[in-house]
Amino acid sequence: MVTESIFFTLTCIIAAVAPVAACYKQFQMLQQNSYYPSRYIKWLYDSYFSRLFILTLVFCALSVLFKYSIVTEFIIICIYLAVQVYSCFSTHKNSVKKLVFTARIKRLYLTAIILQIIVCILTLSTGGLMQGVFFSLLMLLGVFSPLSALISWALMQPVEIIFRKFYISDAKKIINSCRNLKVIGVTGSYGKTSTKFILARLLSEKFNVVATPQSFNTPLGVVKTIREKIRPQTQIFVCEMGAKNVGDIKEICDIVNPELGIITSVGPQHLETFKTVENVFKTKFELYDSCIRRRGEVFVNDASAAIHEHIGERHCTPYGTPESGCYAKNISYGAEGSTFTLVLDGAEIPVATRLLGRHNAINIAGAAAVANRLGVTPEDIRFAVSRLEPTEHRLELKGFVNGCVMIDDAYNANPEGCIEAVNVLANFKNMKKVIVTPGLVELGDKEYDFNYKLGLAAAKICDTIILVGKNRAKPMLDAISSTDFNAEAVYTVSSFAEAVSVLQQFADSHTAVLVENDLPDNYLK
Repeated sequence: MVTESIFFTLTCIIAAVAPVAACYKQFQMLQQNSYYPSRYIKWLYDSYFSRLFILTLVFCALSVLFKYSIVTEFIIICIYLAVQVYSCFSTHKNSVKKLVFTARIKRLYLTAIILQIIVCILTLSTGGLMQGVFFSLLMLLGVFSPLSALISWALMQPVEIIFRKFYISDAKKIINSCRNLKVIGVTGSYGKTSTKFILARLLSEKFNVVATPQSFNTPLGVVKTIREKIRPQTQIFVCEMGAKNVGDIKEICDIVNPELGIITSVGPQHLETFKTVENVFKTKFELYDSCIRRRGEVFVNDASAAIHEHIGERHCTPYGTPESGCYAKNISYGAEGSTFTLVLDGAEIPVATRLLGRHNAINIAGAAAVANRLGVTPEDIRFAVSRLEPTEHRLELKGFVNGCVMIDDAYNANPEGCIEAVNVLANFKNMKKVIVTPGLVELGDKEYDFNYKLGLAAAKICDTIILVGKNRAKPMLDAISSTDFNAEAVYTVSSFAEAVSVLQQFADSHTAVLVENDLPDNYLK
């Protein structure tokens, strides 16, 4: 009895510790799904429940095989813990997008640990039927980590709401206290991050500028930027605004009160949540509604067919086309970057930049239109454009395996941008052209069609095609097989690490590799 009691206590303690390792993957996926339980559960259904079923069968089989006892339970939970610790380190090492230990993740982890400790104490301090109930719950939470993750999320949600309200209120106070601050909102289905960085660089020739970093375009990302970076001397805040649902842009606008805005594009992006392009348009133009209420001005990309068709009676300032008066012409680009003539209110400004692609020339035109309106001179604009650095992972040129050139477009995930990226690859003359891509996501029932088009474009331009994700590759494979592309030059791999292994077999200094849309782990399958 003493031995069984010791094994029972140790089993409870190990079961309480197990989620520390097991929840790593769950919190990683919860984070990558923006802490929305519905999206996380969908990932579980698509990618994880089969593994849980197998785990359950193994657990039951071991129990039967070893004639279930508390010693057997102890051995099984020890094996499970060892597997989870290994899995935790393996996931961290091999993930495309690793778990970021934000304050929220730390709170979730702490909640999961405290929950396990409480159930463990209740198990060890009770007897009879209640002890059996608590022990079963302890083992369930220890082995089925998604349940532990979801309970932790639910327990912390009231706390997160309180934190959210406090942070937003504090950010509003900071914005309202900066009397001379001008806020410029930047949104669009694609092109908003690049345009934001371009605009911030052009405006920095004359003003003290703060811009939201990286892809900080959610309400809390914007709030974090305000609280950490906005100071009394800040003159301009360039605020990127992202959205996945109707009302998302309005929520950010209500925090920052923009006077000026840029809408770069409207297209079939995040259709899993938006459902229709009309909803996308309505949401992006929440920025317009906010600026107009403050008697501001909104610049729109007139080269975007969707914007041009839907603009209606709205009073916007267009850019990107000859009719708008602010556009790029004579565009050429290659391995060194791009050159073109920037036409700005009748003046023709020859510019050179390291940025690649026609869409970046349009982004520069839009940013130049806003900068010019705020008093930045054409000469300062020309100089700032020449000093622009490629936005990280957006048509960024890098050295890669065996001395080949990588066109890193990993953060591009829109249909038009992907085709433009393939066209950029086509301009690398006298080089072997390779694309590495998992395709596009979050396009609803249009996803197959857009990935099919990407496959056709790749087959037309590339010498070698490497597709990431056995299931994700099907639309692109269907497209490629409909052409006369060499089937032996098409590779389907399960991860980007495997894609690199393939590249190492043939890449050299005369190879250009386009990495298109490096999807996070919740999409790769």
